[in-house]
Amino acid sequence: MRSRLGMRMIPKLVFAFVLIAMMVSVAYAPVLPAAPYTLLWSDPVNVVDIAVSEDGRYVVVGSDSLDGGQVRFYDRTSANPKTPIWTIPNPLVPSVHVYSVAISADGDSVAAGISVSNERIEYRVAYWKNARTLTNPYPPTWESGNLGGPIEKRALDMSDDGDYVVACGTGLNVFYWAGAETKSGSDVPTTWSYGFAANVEAVDLSSDGDYVVAGFGTDVAYWKGAKTLTGVNAPTWTALEPNFGVVAVAVSDDGNYVAAATANPTSVHYWAGAKSLGSNPPSTWWGGEDVYFTSLDMSSDGNSVIAGSSTGVYFWSGARTLTGKPQNPSWIYPTNPVSEVAIDDAGDYMAAANSLESPHIVYFLDSSGNAKWTYQVDLHVNALSISSDGGTLAVGTEPLGALNTAYLFDTGFPIHVGAPVGGFIEPVNRLVVFAPYLALFGVVAAVAVVVWKKRDN
Repeated sequence: MRSRLGMRMIPKLVFAFVLIAMMVSVAYAPVLPAAPYTLLWSDPVNVVDIAVSEDGRYVVVGSDSLDGGQVRFYDRTSANPKTPIWTIPNPLVPSVHVYSVAISADGDSVAAGISVSNERIEYRVAYWKNARTLTNPYPPTWESGNLGGPIEKRALDMSDDGDYVVACGTGLNVFYWAGAETKSGSDVPTTWSYGFAANVEAVDLSSDGDYVVAGFGTDVAYWKGAKTLTGVNAPTWTALEPNFGVVAVAVSDDGNYVAAATANPTSVHYWAGAKSLGSNPPSTWWGGEDVYFTSLDMSSDGNSVIAGSSTGVYFWSGARTLTGKPQNPSWIYPTNPVSEVAIDDAGDYMAAANSLESPHIVYFLDSSGNAKWTYQVDLHVNALSISSDGGTLAVGTEPLGALNTAYLFDTGFPIHVGAPVGGFIEPVNRLVVFAPYLALFGVVAAVAVVVWKKRDN
């Protein structure tokens, strides 16, 4: 016969199990933020272009107004991160204007498309090295000669190490500078250039600077071995297939995948195996038929393509292995007309922003087309830039007065899986780890209750 004392202990044991389970769940439940993102700062400047370093620490802003333009350089870790650690020129002077900016992966090199008015207007590329430690960086480390026209956003790019710079947008030409970190002075000549029969509107550079893609008129041009070229150099190949105005281009880090967006009629074009293609290659696939596209970006491996359009955001996953024309997107996120898009290196997170129609919204999306969060800004978004891990997003709005138009967000969704030793390690979800134990506590408690009730009868 079982002791009645033991029977009396069962309810106490049940209570103890339940209490322990509650204590464990409280101790190890994750602390959820009120919102997944954090607005780190906003600064009242008129943004024409914006770029963030790969680690999200440094931001360069091109600002412009009737009073003049500035290049503004920010350090996210400074005591007052919304105040740039340097600006040029400072104060504003009406004779200097800024059209575009670029930044190296580590933030230590910066380039800008500028104009300077003396007896005539001259359009140049300006370059600063050691940008992270400068305090009053005027004049720039070097400036190009007069390129003949303004270098707008999407018309300036820089390699990850800051040693190679490419520019266009001034008319018919593509300009390239190798050894940018070792140059100095004014009127620095190009290493190579090439002129087309139509205006060059967009350019992109691979991470190592060895591959260049440009959109000119209705065509796409591609150069490989760009680092070793000199003089006047025709592209490795030119694709005539887009047959409509090219608005944006992108090339993968290894130079083997190219994408271009057009305003119509077949819209987004993609070339796989770009390094081995010959004259006038047909695209591997195209999609977004009869959609007016405004912007384009691609993951570093070329496997994810995002494009902004008049009807929303279009996304193609597995882009490297797709074939067929037309190629339907993996998903479409419908919005008002989209002005800008940006995607992280892995293709896991991306941002898009509304164009002229109000309200002006920044959308932060994942690779499945889910909106992780949205944020309403003051005006039409003019520029977006995202860090390599998707954890930092820089946003600039249209220059229409002194408004809070430069924004920097911690997105709340950095990718840190497989970080090197000494780097950031993704925090363990302790609730997931202890879930089996909590379940076990629950089962034990339930069994104890059943046994106790049966024996009490």
